Amino acid sequence: MNKCLENLNQLSMVTKITEDIYLVSLPVPFGMVQVNCFLIWGTNGFTVIDTGMYSKEGMEIWEKLMGSGIKIEKIVLTHYHIDHLGLARWFQEKYKVPVYISAIGYREMKKRQKDDYADYVISLFKQHGCLEYSKPETKFDSYIYHFEPDGLFEDGDGIKLGDEIYEALWTPGHSADHFCFYHQEKQMMIVGDLILDKISPIVLIESQHDVNPLKEYFASFEKVKKRSVSIALPGHGNVIENVNKRMEEIRAGHYHRLEEMVNAVKDERKTSFTVTQEIYGKGKALKGPTQLMATITRFIYLESIGKVRSERINGNIYYRVAE
Repeated sequence: MNKCLENLNQLSMVTKITEDIYLVSLPVPFGMVQVNCFLIWGTNGFTVIDTGMYSKEGMEIWEKLMGSGIKIEKIVLTHYHIDHLGLARWFQEKYKVPVYISAIGYREMKKRQKDDYADYVISLFKQHGCLEYSKPETKFDSYIYHFEPDGLFEDGDGIKLGDEIYEALWTPGHSADHFCFYHQEKQMMIVGDLILDKISPIVLIESQHDVNPLKEYFASFEKVKKRSVSIALPGHGNVIENVNKRMEEIRAGHYHRLEEMVNAVKDERKTSFTVTQEIYGKGKALKGPTQLMATITRFIYLESIGKVRSERINGNIYYRVAE
């Protein structure tokens, strides 16, 4: 152990979090620019939480780590997004490292193997008034999803990370399959993209099966609040020490936008695209999908709590304040 950790401490891309947990920051060519992967030490080798993007840069960093003499026992994934799962198949094939994902994540992987996500998003955006969006910000490559996980876990399962047992918590919202991992004695939680330190994670609709992701997202916050958490390890950015405060900040940001949206459709019906332009762009053209996706998920939530009502006209969905 000592020699292995000594080698790890000498690598510039590695940051020590605790005596047995290390952070590896990998580049991402969009959004948050980087992704956090965590190495949790155990007597049989490290457990890796998330792998980063499928990219030459990511492979080179992991190859350097493997070349330093560290042994990886297994990979455990928080969710199936490309910046978290991207190199799982590569690890499995090149290093014979077993990969574990939730049963829900495996279901989502199967969907992405069809490579029709971009078409779904374009169709969704058109329904909500955006005709100028023709392709996603990122190329989605179904290649990374064509593998069989070595094991699956469910909500409430105990899962071994390193030498310790963590509770697997299903926390949907950012993705349908998102999981956190909680260690009660250490009061530590690996929170993936559920909670980030500087920005509010995007709440996504990724298929016709995603009914009300923002409602699920708020419910996931309540699930986390029932645990005592002193330190949270997020999928991007800095470690979070006051997780309950950060969740309330994120929730307040959503409530602020929800109020703006209700006011925007008080006097006339509008599409999500029109409201997105008014709130975020002040009439400017939409630059990317993130803000429109946030507006769509918030309108769905607002309608579910009776604040607005939707109406479909000529194939487009319009919203107005509920009578």
